[in-house]
Amino acid sequence: MHRQAAAMANPSEERYAPRSMGLDALIRVLVEEHGVMRKGLERAREAAGRGDFDGVRAELRTVDPVFRQHIADEEATVLRLLIKQLGTKGAADEIRVFQQHRPMYQLMKKVSELASMSPAELRANQAELNSLFELHTKAEETKVFPRAAELGRQ
Repeated sequence: MHRQAAAMANPSEERYAPRSMGLDALIRVLVEEHGVMRKGLERAREAAGRGDFDGVRAELRTVDPVFRQHIADEEATVLRLLIKQLGTKGAADEIRVFQQHRPMYQLMKKVSELASMSPAELRANQAELNSLFELHTKAEETKVFPRAAELGRQ
């Protein structure tokens, strides 16, 4: 109970368990979540462009639990499968893609800590976050997920 109360008091301490579903269904959900996160980041970018710090924070707070659940599923299910089937050397490219999760999340947290940023810093950080997110999701959708799906069928 104490741990649950602490997690509720500090959402960054909350742990996300991987969802229980088949690999093909999970990959479909992960791709859908890319769209949800993309829209939230776009709304945050638009708010940043208007200098609406509260709007940026609100959008990133909305994206945060989706992002964290998404990472839990990708790392526990997709990455685990790739490493099990290919080994760490064989899955090196996919591992590099998943290593982008931490810097992307840290950048998202940085952008949400807006009080000390100028509007120009906010826009620059938001642009960097959006760019990293787009590169990351493209790599997952065109390389990582198809490879995991293929291995999952073997």
